[in-house]
Amino acid sequence: MFEEGAKVEKTPIYSKWTVLGFCVLFSPIFGGFLLRQNLVDKGETKIGNLLLLVSLLFASFTAYLGTTDLRGPGTTFMANFLEGALLVEFVFRKYFLDEDSYPKKSLRKPLIVSLMVVSIMMLLIILTGVPLIPQ
Repeated sequence: MFEEGAKVEKTPIYSKWTVLGFCVLFSPIFGGFLLRQNLVDKGETKIGNLLLLVSLLFASFTAYLGTTDLRGPGTTFMANFLEGALLVEFVFRKYFLDEDSYPKKSLRKPLIVSLMVVSIMMLLIILTGVPLIPQ
């Protein structure tokens, strides 16, 4: 019924460094979407949705840090890096132990979508007159 030497083809995933880069440069939400897509492709939809919720909570925490006395030039960057590292390490250690054996997805599509989302948000902020630097 089954061939003994048959190889199971693995679905392509976004690499660990791609996800971490999106967490740091954009937000943990963007990295959470990429990790969710990896998990959905693997068949772990429930865990992927939970992970997306956690990434939303991380982004909320980062936004909260920006309103406290702890804010500074590198606060958001460091928070995004640490939160992204937590997400990436948890998912890849638990669900993608043999990450190198998975084919890698191109980052072109998520990069274009991310840049479009950020551009639209910035355009809305500028058009509504919201100050970019807190007063």
